[in-house]
Amino acid sequence: MSKKDIFIDRFSAGLGDLTGKQQKNHESVLDVLRRTKMFSCFEASENPTIASTMTYLCRERLTTDNSCGYPWTKVTHIDGKLI
Repeated sequence: MSKKDIFIDRFSAGLGDLTGKQQKNHESVLDVLRRTKMFSCFEASENPTIASTMTYLCRERLTTDNSCGYPWTKVTHIDGKLI
């Protein structure tokens, strides 16, 4: 890299762009996950609201795959349906 090169790394697939109210709403979060099909551990634990929602969704509604490499988690199924 030269002195003029800039590299910006973003560990967000969209969950961090949701408002607090949207982060509480399971369907709003699921809409992002259906579109992006992944999330990072950083955005899923950014604050207590999204952390609580993601904990519930990962236990009850999502099938995930961690093989895509840290910090990413791929969402393969929502409510048992392939996305």
